[in-house]
Amino acid sequence: MRIIALYLIIGLCLLCLFACAQEPAQQSNGHRKPQFRHDADLFIEDPTGEIKAEFKIEIARTDTEVMRGLKFRDQMDEDQAMLFIFEHLDYHTFWMQDTYLSLDMIFIGPDGSIVHIEKDTTPFSEDPILPSRPNLFVLEVLAGTAEKMNIKESDIVRWQDLQN
Repeated sequence: MRIIALYLIIGLCLLCLFACAQEPAQQSNGHRKPQFRHDADLFIEDPTGEIKAEFKIEIARTDTEVMRGLKFRDQMDEDQAMLFIFEHLDYHTFWMQDTYLSLDMIFIGPDGSIVHIEKDTTPFSEDPILPSRPNLFVLEVLAGTAEKMNIKESDIVRWQDLQN
């Protein structure tokens, strides 16, 4: 009887070890490490229509997606970005809490024109990042991208959703 109990305990321990080994990557703080989701292709053009930059974007539409944003991500490719879509025009404020990456935040008006760029944000900062003008969209790219691609206020942003 003791041998059967011992085999059962060993079997359960092995089963637990196997199950734990199959869990998706998780950070030490308990959050699952988010993976990039390619929802659309985005283009930034100068006022003459010349394309300056092109990104694969993940779109944050729901309140949950907007609140999560790029939190807990420790890497992002140079051609990847996150686009936040809001329901109404406002001074949408951001912060960098739990965000490992330094970012450039590109605030976009309802007509697709860039109205404000906040460059080289500070990871983990809880200081509010407030745009100078109201916006309907915000694009987050790796820090230094706006400078490298010569992205400026008055450039135009457009995207093509891959589901359409």
